[in-house]
Amino acid sequence: MITLFGNLLSGNVHKVQMILRRRGIPFRRVDISQMRGEPRRPEFLKVNPIGKVPAVLLADGDILSESGAMLFYFAPGTGLWPEDLRSQAEVLRWMFFEQYSHEPTLAVLRYLKRYAEDPQLYADQIRVLEPKGLHALRVMETRLASTDWIAGGKHCTIADYALYPYTRTAKESGFDLGDFPALDPWLKRVEAQPGFIPVLVDGAEETLSFADYFCANV
Repeated sequence: MITLFGNLLSGNVHKVQMILRRRGIPFRRVDISQMRGEPRRPEFLKVNPIGKVPAVLLADGDILSESGAMLFYFAPGTGLWPEDLRSQAEVLRWMFFEQYSHEPTLAVLRYLKRYAEDPQLYADQIRVLEPKGLHALRVMETRLASTDWIAGGKHCTIADYALYPYTRTAKESGFDLGDFPALDPWLKRVEAQPGFIPVLVDGAEETLSFADYFCANV
């Protein structure tokens, strides 16, 4: 069985849950929390030397990390990856936007505002990130005002999966999605996809703690 390493609070981890559920692939999850510093512990660094979640241990013992790479790897058979080169490039364009402009603002703001012990300590960083997060949502709003799916075309793609989690939790990042009327219908279209799993819901067949997994696999 595939093993997914990561915490449910991570939108990047949620993307992987979404694609695994879409494929109908059962998996177990090892709860690796950034807040507990677990991705940088020696045991996990043997799994992913980059020291980040998510990571997946495949059934053959191979390990894959980076959520975008996992979306691509598990996309065959889902209809979420287009066949022609130009459409593929458009999917990648929006996935790169997500990783460079969207996730680094919305995800960090969400953490600082919702989960940091004292958000006031990060007031300067928050002030810098807020206009960048607003810009990312406005870019999406403009795009989705004229197309059902972020990469265009008639079908959902892994670019929509990539952008879904941290857009769905944008309120926790300090943004009112009511200001972006094209985003809510798009979120609902993604949520209507086969095998959809909501944010913060655990789709694993089995969930293990860091200690339980690594003590059992020493």
